[in-house]
Amino acid sequence: MLGANTKSACFLTMLFCTLPTIGCDLERPTQVRLEGGTSPVFLLSGSGNVTDFSVYIVSPSDFNFGRTVDSPSFESFFTQPAVWRIETQGGMFHAPAIQDIGQLTYGVVPKGYTQSIPSDGSAPPPILQGKQYFFDCVTVNAPGTRGSFQLTEGRVMPSQINLPCMTLRNGKEVTVPCASH
Repeated sequence: MLGANTKSACFLTMLFCTLPTIGCDLERPTQVRLEGGTSPVFLLSGSGNVTDFSVYIVSPSDFNFGRTVDSPSFESFFTQPAVWRIETQGGMFHAPAIQDIGQLTYGVVPKGYTQSIPSDGSAPPPILQGKQYFFDCVTVNAPGTRGSFQLTEGRVMPSQINLPCMTLRNGKEVTVPCASH
């Protein structure tokens, strides 16, 4: 028979071993649903906190294989800089929660964020018909997400693009075809 102190120790051990897995079950990856006419509205869900959100135009040269990339960041991967980026004002540990943001509208800076691109605070360029765009939603406390979209017949629609992968070759990141699964 176990004594009272032993029972308490066993209970506390079970509790502390179980809590980390409970926390993981509550974490929900970031998801984005697109709406909007000629300007995208990104409807956010998940349990994380958004530290920054970027939109890039995808140029035809982004699909080229053998292209050297300075670093594995999207800022370096795309041949054109981001067309719009917002960043949290409070730093990554004070980023607003997704449920508090709800949605982001292209070109509109929500409370708690600053616009870093365009850096002069002007409106980003309009979304162009027939061009491919890529968004990157960086979060803490849950996985972020990314995706692509295009303007088709006056409506922003999700799209599927197959960008190259990167590999390290001679000490440099180089674009290569992605391995098929």
